[in-house]
Amino acid sequence: MDTIYTGRVHGFTNLSRAGLEPALTEESILSLMVVLGSSISLVALVFAFITYSLFSDLRNLSGTTLMNLLAALFMTQLLYVVGVGGVSDSELCISLAFALQYARLSIFFWMMLMAHNMYNQFRTGLQLAPVVDNDITKHFIRYSLFGWGLPLLLLFVSVLIQYEEKGGKLLDTMSLKKQNCWFLDPNAFIYGLISPSFVIIIITFNYLIRSTFLSIYIISFQTDIRTKEKMNNKRTLQILLFVKITTVITVVMILSTFAKFFNESDTFRVAYHVSQGTQGLLVALLVTCNCRVLKLYTKSLKKRANKHVDSAASYFSKSTSLQLLTWKSPETV
Repeated sequence: MDTIYTGRVHGFTNLSRAGLEPALTEESILSLMVVLGSSISLVALVFAFITYSLFSDLRNLSGTTLMNLLAALFMTQLLYVVGVGGVSDSELCISLAFALQYARLSIFFWMMLMAHNMYNQFRTGLQLAPVVDNDITKHFIRYSLFGWGLPLLLLFVSVLIQYEEKGGKLLDTMSLKKQNCWFLDPNAFIYGLISPSFVIIIITFNYLIRSTFLSIYIISFQTDIRTKEKMNNKRTLQILLFVKITTVITVVMILSTFAKFFNESDTFRVAYHVSQGTQGLLVALLVTCNCRVLKLYTKSLKKRANKHVDSAASYFSKSTSLQLLTWKSPETV
């Protein structure tokens, strides 16, 4: 009996025992790489999420927004792996397709919120927007309603479109099973995912471009050279990080669109599987291997080392003082 690991990636050779009898082909090796890449991506996303949970300096509104983006990416990677071997049950197939569409939409909404938060920070720093409320909890609740709630509304629209397209038969999943239940039918896929996603991508890049100009404008007001260099480095790293994350997610969405509508093309299909399998790993590396996080790691290690040195010094000082208290002077001859 095939499992999700011994099944076949759509368009690739079956990795069951019968499929291994002739010899391992390039396609079967590629399918193994896809499953392996997805598994590594899941582990990397968990590591990145834990990293941002451990350091208090990263648990601000920006860091919390990024953690929700990582959670949405984790859901997408996990659901993608579930469908690798194909899904035979119709109810599970349609549930998987809807769940994947919701997770993909959530990624784009949290990506936009991440860029919006950075833009607001720059405006506040320039005093273009007054800080009305500093309560992170209230802002996070609003972001959560937007980042998780609006994708739910769009998913409801996708359900209605899918229902109409199937003539009231949602469990008619023959077309979905051909692509491992990763995508809904064309109309639900276009109007429920592709159209809103590309609108959000445009808005996100708009925030990134405006943040760049704001950053340049803010830095130009600084008179001290060292302060100007520090601000320039910090703002540049932050903007470049968000641009890289947005680019990776956008490329995966474009490749998934080509894989959906050009299903007969092996190039688009293979490119999508590889990009989707490594998407989580790339984003996790981007958010954990930047200068700010590495500085926090080194700072934490230095604190631990200093604690050990201080505890050792206090131990020896205490033992020395005790020796001095109990030390007996030598008897005179």
